[in-house]
Amino acid sequence: MITMAMEEQQETKEHPRWWKMFQEGDYFSQHPRRGDVLEANILAMSDRDILVDLGGKRDGVVQRQDLDNVDEDYVADLKVGDTIPVRVLKVPLAQSGIVVSLKQGLSQRDWLRAERLLETGEVISAQVTEVNKGGLLVEFGMLNGFVPNSHLSSLPRGLSKQDRRSRKEAMVGETLHLSVIESNPRRRRLILSERMAQSQRRKEVLEELHEGAIRTGMVRNIVDYGAFVDLGGVDGLVHVSEMAWDYVAHPRDIMKVGEEIEVYVLDVDRERERIALSRKRLLPDPWEWVTDNLHRNDVVSGTITNITDFGAFVEVGRGVEGLLYHSEIPEDKKDLIEAGTELDVRIVHIDPLQRQIGLRLPGEEDVETHPDE
Repeated sequence: MITMAMEEQQETKEHPRWWKMFQEGDYFSQHPRRGDVLEANILAMSDRDILVDLGGKRDGVVQRQDLDNVDEDYVADLKVGDTIPVRVLKVPLAQSGIVVSLKQGLSQRDWLRAERLLETGEVISAQVTEVNKGGLLVEFGMLNGFVPNSHLSSLPRGLSKQDRRSRKEAMVGETLHLSVIESNPRRRRLILSERMAQSQRRKEVLEELHEGAIRTGMVRNIVDYGAFVDLGGVDGLVHVSEMAWDYVAHPRDIMKVGEEIEVYVLDVDRERERIALSRKRLLPDPWEWVTDNLHRNDVVSGTITNITDFGAFVEVGRGVEGLLYHSEIPEDKKDLIEAGTELDVRIVHIDPLQRQIGLRLPGEEDVETHPDE
């Protein structure tokens, strides 16, 4: 017994208790160091400060001046038992509370989030708060993120300095889809990119889209042959022939930029990043309604919608087309056959299975070259 006591006394003299705790890893867990960022549980709250449990023998104190620098709505929602991030500012030698900062803890948590986003490439949404010469500032938790002009896909190239400034100022308050491309807490540099986010989002949309899917998008641009619809990061084309069952002279006649429409996915070419869309596929098909009122030898008024090598397609009612073969067109009238021309045609045959209607021009003889099927 005496020998064991002497050995223990000798061990204590050579290796103090704190050294043993240090070797076993318990010393720092019970003694937070300046600069540590910890998750702390709220033990008590008052108008002057917040007392938190740091997981050791000494509690932490978030002082009033620190709370004044944190969003008041965030502080107002806090309650005893909540877990908050704090950064150790000061560890007094006396057994008083360790001074910690909620503001810096929240800021550090945002840096950790930024690092994670940089690794994963995940796309986030952030609101534009300010404008400067080089780009835009966006809100990222307690931090300010910077989006350089060169990484703004919503900022057209080739603008004058004044137009660029005006365009950026108009973006204040807007929400952008962004990716983190640089995170450097020491230099307090948090750089984001709208262009990279758009590229990432495009890949995601292309992967999830498939033929037959129905999506809602916004008309981004209208051209002579159709309209480009933004599906949330990637554009698809609604060709003019897929806009309505009726004949459409120009896409602007039925669509406008900024309009939200529902579309049907016809085809997805992932390699070329091209998406074919249809609007008319989601509208009632007029075939049966129109053909129920048509009969062989009826003469109806129609409009030429398209000219091909073998004939002209003529709309005979609500987008339903019949084919007028070139062989049915007299030589003296071929010059009159062009898209948009209105003319009378005679029904030669109706094929409900193939959904085809044969036409010819009415004449004195009315000779049928295509017998009814």
